[in-house]
Formats: sequence, structure tokens, C-alpha cells
Amino acid sequence: MVKICPKCASTHVHWLAGGLIGAIYRCNDCGYEGTFVLEVKPSDLEKFRKEMNSDPENHETD
Repeated sequence: MVKICPKCASTHVHWLAGGLIGAIYRCNDCGYEGTFVLEVKPSDLEKFRKEMNSDPENHETD
């Protein structure tokens, strides 16, 4: 399984810290920090990214 950022779908997500509350991750591409990351099979990564980018609910508005 590959860890990916829930904000930008990058695979550049790294463990930052951990403790009683669990692991905290940071995305090197968008700066997201949090306990929630997504995991997908490597073979499904591109399909997931396409679906994430085509979903209008995932796009931020000003």
C-alpha cells in the first residue's frame, strides 16, 4: 500500500511524529500535516488520482 496525501494526492507523504495519539504525517508537496492519510494499492494509484481530480467536491473555491 502507498500512503497518499488527502489534499493533493501526492505520494510525498512522510511520517513526522508519533505518540499516544498516533502518527502525524506531512506532505512535502502541499504542506498538509495531519493524522489522516489515504492508502491505495500501487496499481490503483493513477486511477485514484484521476477520480480525485475529476470530483468537483475536491476542488477548493475562493
